[in-house]
Amino acid sequence: MKTGSENGNVLVEFALIMPVLLLILAGIIQFGFLLNGKIAVNSASYEAARAATLSDDPEADAINAVASYASASLPGWDLGEQLSMEINTTGDSPGDRVQISVFYDVPLFFSKVLPISENGSNSFRVSGSSVMQIEEKE
Repeated sequence: MKTGSENGNVLVEFALIMPVLLLILAGIIQFGFLLNGKIAVNSASYEAARAATLSDDPEADAINAVASYASASLPGWDLGEQLSMEINTTGDSPGDRVQISVFYDVPLFFSKVLPISENGSNSFRVSGSSVMQIEEKE
């Protein structure tokens, strides 16, 4: 024998489950942005190191390679506050090493819900680094 109505059960269950589903969805979206940023900085550092090894002016060509890769791969990317790089060379003669490190601060869209930043900021820094030897010019 039923004593009450069960019409509101589905709505109550949905209200209890929906925040968890939204949190999972937010995590998936944020992880996608972080992974995309990581892949982009790895590729940008590789392209910059490769350009530097073939150049007469390794530092200038590395900067140009990162800037052109960034503008071509992701809209709004340019060297500035969010995107930065470090260039370490042992020289500019054949056989010398060039190390390019590229850093990008990926914005955290859900920083209040998913606190994954190390320093409490609204961004998470991803980095990529490549080391190559300068080749002999023809």
